[in-house]
Amino acid sequence: MTTSQSPHETAPVVVTGANRNVGAHMAHRLLDDGFAVIAQYRTPTEVIEDLADRGALLVQGDFADTDSILAVAEAIAAHASRIRALIHNASAFSPTDDDARDAAAQFQMFFEVHMRAPYLLNTRLADRIRAEDGAGDIVHITDIYADNPPPRYDLYCATKAGLQNLATAFAKRLAPEVKVNVVQPGPITFEDWVDADQRAQVLDATPLGRTGSPEDIYGAVRALLDNDYQTGAVVAVDGGRRLGR
Repeated sequence: MTTSQSPHETAPVVVTGANRNVGAHMAHRLLDDGFAVIAQYRTPTEVIEDLADRGALLVQGDFADTDSILAVAEAIAAHASRIRALIHNASAFSPTDDDARDAAAQFQMFFEVHMRAPYLLNTRLADRIRAEDGAGDIVHITDIYADNPPPRYDLYCATKAGLQNLATAFAKRLAPEVKVNVVQPGPITFEDWVDADQRAQVLDATPLGRTGSPEDIYGAVRALLDNDYQTGAVVAVDGGRRLGR
């Protein structure tokens, strides 16, 4: 785990999994809107270099085991005596492997990224999460399929459901000092291995008939940060996909 320095002195927003896709977009948009940012990542990318150039603090760390997660928490705490928000965006996604032994390894990895890391970071950093004039925020990014899992993705969905359940527990535990909410993305971007037929099926079952964008997720997160009377909420950003048209 390594850390770079940042010139920001205001309470930062922590974004996990900030090296790609939604997390990268969210980190950049937070900087656009005047927030200081701590960007956690596992694998270096050009996006991470861009965030560093813009003044984000970088914390590199793997969520593969407890010690590495706690090292990430310690690095964040060493930099920030107060944290404006903690956004759990880091995610792993793939269909469940047909081989039981390989599937068990997948299950462990999903658990580490989606549940153990958020639990430990919330627990270790909760006393620092405060807004300047009110409650601070934790946002868990889950998935609409946490509520209605397709069998092919059962392990992924189970741990996303666990992440959602943790949000509810932390919303009770940390109130009133910290608000804890959930954003459920629907079809935002497709992985490269999702073929054209699968993409068409998803879009056909989405009432708005298209994918969303990382900006749509950012808009939902910002709305939660800006609302001082919302905790324990689950906000779907899915073009209606959960309705199963």
